[in-house]
Amino acid sequence: MSRKKELRQSKIRQILLEESRVRVIDLARRLGVTPETLRNDISEMEAQSLLIREHGYARIQNPMQETPLLFRNQENAEAKKRVGIRALNEIQDGSVVFLDSGSTVLLGIPALQGKKSLTIVTNSLPLAQQCAAFNFDILFTGGMIYNAGLRAYGTFAIEIIDHVHIDLAIMGTDGFRDCEGFTSTNINELGFKRHVMNQTEKLIMVTDSSKFHDKAPFTFCKFREFDMLVTNEISQDDLNLVKDIKKIIQV
Repeated sequence: MSRKKELRQSKIRQILLEESRVRVIDLARRLGVTPETLRNDISEMEAQSLLIREHGYARIQNPMQETPLLFRNQENAEAKKRVGIRALNEIQDGSVVFLDSGSTVLLGIPALQGKKSLTIVTNSLPLAQQCAAFNFDILFTGGMIYNAGLRAYGTFAIEIIDHVHIDLAIMGTDGFRDCEGFTSTNINELGFKRHVMNQTEKLIMVTDSSKFHDKAPFTFCKFREFDMLVTNEISQDDLNLVKDIKKIIQV
C-alpha cells in the first residue's frame, strides 16, 4: 500500500469515527479523489472489518473495535512521537524495560538510540523487531497473537511476565473519558497488563491528548497506580482528571 493511500484511508476512518455514517460521494469530495478511488479504498477497508458499506454510505464498523496498528500509527502521529520519545528517554542504561504494544510507544523507539545494555520485554511483534536493530536483549512474551494490534496475550504471555523483574514499564491506553482509570478495548489484555504492573518498579503511561476524550469498556488500573504520565499539551480540565498521578509531563 502506498503512503498516500495509507494516509487517505486513515483520514476516512477518522471521519467515520467522528461522524459514524457518511455518504460515499461526500467522502470523495472532501478527500479530493474520484468516487472510483474512494470505492476502492472502502472495499479494502471493508475487507479489514474497518467499516461497512451500505446503500451509497460508509459507516464505522464498531467504535469500540481496536484500530489496526497501521492506522493507529498515522493518527496524531507527530504528537504521539513527541510523547513516546520523551517517555523512552526515562529509560536508564542496564535496565529491564517493558514496552507496551501501543502506537505511541512504537513511535518513540528512536529514543533508544545510544542506550546501552538494555533488556526489552514486550508483547508487540513490530516493537520487538525494531528493538532488535539496537542489539539489545529482547524477551518476547509469546502467546496468542491479536491481529489488529500485532501483539501477544494469554496464559503463555502471563507465564513469561511472572518470571521477570521489570525496572520500568511504559504502557498505553485506549482512553479514559469519564473514567477513574485507564481503559482498553480488549478484554484479553486486562490480566496481562495487571501482571506487568505487579512485576514492575516504576510505571509510566503514555498517551496523546485525544485519549482524554475517548474511552473503552474495560478498566485495567486506577490513575494513582502510575508514577508518571507523559502526554502532549492538555487543558486544565484534562489535567484535573488525572491529578492522582504522581508526575505529569506535557511535551
